[in-house]
Amino acid sequence: MATKCYLLGCDLGKSLDYTSFAVIEMAYDLTIGDSLYHLIGLDRIQGVDYPVIVDLIEKTIERLEKEMSSYDSYPFGGPILAMDASGLGAPIKDFLKDRHVLNQRGRQLFPVVFTGGEAARFDPATHNYNISKSLIISNFLSLMQHHRFDYAPNLQALPLLEQEISNFKYHLTPSGHTGFDAQSGFHDDLICAICIPLIISEWRFAKRLRR
Repeated sequence: MATKCYLLGCDLGKSLDYTSFAVIEMAYDLTIGDSLYHLIGLDRIQGVDYPVIVDLIEKTIERLEKEMSSYDSYPFGGPILAMDASGLGAPIKDFLKDRHVLNQRGRQLFPVVFTGGEAARFDPATHNYNISKSLIISNFLSLMQHHRFDYAPNLQALPLLEQEISNFKYHLTPSGHTGFDAQSGFHDDLICAICIPLIISEWRFAKRLRR
């Protein structure tokens, strides 16, 4: 049997904005001595109340947990939820904690807050991972360049994802840091839902498995 784990990424928006979900299969490849990522699920919803979003996350975690039971035990547990915890993501994190959805039976929660500059750090006071969007997007591009990330060709949201990728632009901030942002008027919820769990996996798990 293969050693695999599922990552669930969430980018949370206001009631009139999109909230997006990405399911990524992470597997350790003995040939290259590193982890590979395969996007198997991608979707977005709009105009949905927080309790409904929490229900969706809980049901998805339970489904992925059942599917993981057919694989060898992954050394770091799982499924792993990595979510946007900035702004409106904070109450979702609180809902999940109150309902004890995560941090049990191997399930893990990693809240991520977007920051400026090019820094990444764990905040022990809030238990958030404060990571710049520049690092998050750069990690995603690096994984694609090194053929460690791919996606199922039959995803319905794939054209929307490709459009988001094409609308992301590199720029320099006034302080001289590298920045990646969607052009004005375009969305970036799908790509963020993918990139958040990827940066957490690379930072917390993948490098500990490398030869």
